Amino acid sequence: MTSFPALDRIEALARNLDGWQRELGARMAELEQSSAEGVSDSGLVTVTAAADGKILSTEINARAMRFDSYTLAEEFTAAANRAQEAAAARVREIVGEVMGNAPAAERRTDDDYGYDRY
Repeated sequence: MTSFPALDRIEALARNLDGWQRELGARMAELEQSSAEGVSDSGLVTVTAAADGKILSTEINARAMRFDSYTLAEEFTAAANRAQEAAAARVREIVGEVMGNAPAAERRTDDDYGYDRY
């Protein structure tokens, strides 16, 4: 019986694809529910951002109201940027985990006869 290594790899890939798709769906649902916080330098302004970067909430400590409007705006901007950066990092982390588990055909460097193809 003749063996076809490429066909074997394709069959293995197909078997793993269903599991990978289920994992991807679960992780995407987790991602949609995730959020991240950012805090200003003073610690008086906290912003929460969704995975897509949308600002979900802002918390301003009463002591922050002593700031002038320019400083308060800087505090909010810093907290919002940090929240969005943390949310984006979480997205990258989850996508990296999922892609790291993605089934992939192994790239072989020989042709089953001992000769390098590359």
